[in-house]
Amino acid sequence: MSRKTKKIIGYILGFILTILLVAFITLAIIKVNVFNVKNIKKDFEKNNYYSLVYTKVLENMQDYMRSSGLDKEILDGLFTEDDIRRDVNKYLDKLYLDSAIEFDENSLKEKLAKNIEDSLAKQNLQVTDKNAIDEFVTEMVKIYKVETNLYNIVDNFTNYVQKGDNVINMALIGLMIVCIVLLITIILMKVHCLGTITFGVGLILAFIRFVIYEKIDFKNILILSKEFSKVLTSILTNIANNLAIFAILFLVVGLIIAIIEAIMRAKRHARYKKVHE
Repeated sequence: MSRKTKKIIGYILGFILTILLVAFITLAIIKVNVFNVKNIKKDFEKNNYYSLVYTKVLENMQDYMRSSGLDKEILDGLFTEDDIRRDVNKYLDKLYLDSAIEFDENSLKEKLAKNIEDSLAKQNLQVTDKNAIDEFVTEMVKIYKVETNLYNIVDNFTNYVQKGDNVINMALIGLMIVCIVLLITIILMKVHCLGTITFGVGLILAFIRFVIYEKIDFKNILILSKEFSKVLTSILTNIANNLAIFAILFLVVGLIIAIIEAIMRAKRHARYKKVHE
């Protein structure tokens, strides 16, 4: 194989390696930020999701009971922010790990029914319509469940999330193997284009982050609720930041490697010239 042909093949393999490395890094960033339940929980915590949902559930319950004539004290001690955190995390575990959900609906119903009974007793009142109270309690518990079960997305998307995670895992393994094979091949062919490859990866990642990504108005996105959208925005921001970090890293490393390769080529050329003088 002539040196020119080897160079052409090396550069073609280098271009393919550049694209595959971009795909690998992008998928790895998505894997870490979207398909890792521990990181997702951190985003929920960081954005005060549990606290915001706690306040929202209380407000929705107060709105619903406005026409009931019952005192707001029936909500005292009904649930805490830790209860919200525990129940939301159960649904997150179900979504990502397919774990069983044990939502103690009866405990919440019994506590609310007891609070209603105690409140009426203080006012020297008695329950005249048990069915109406039971229906009221059921609806109040529904308000709690709607906010803590992530608006039923667990039931609708569990399979998609787990299948997506499996696909990404297989893709990452496949890409890593192919990238290693291509890298070794390029090195063995002694085609000095590693600097160009690395710098190219940085440029494409920067393009994705600063050109394509900026066209998505993810900071004002609204899906399901303001509370959930705040977490989603945080996740997308993390992805954007990771892309920027890797872009800068590859650009700097690529520039350094390119300079080293240029120096090495210059030295070889100088030695070749000296030998043939």
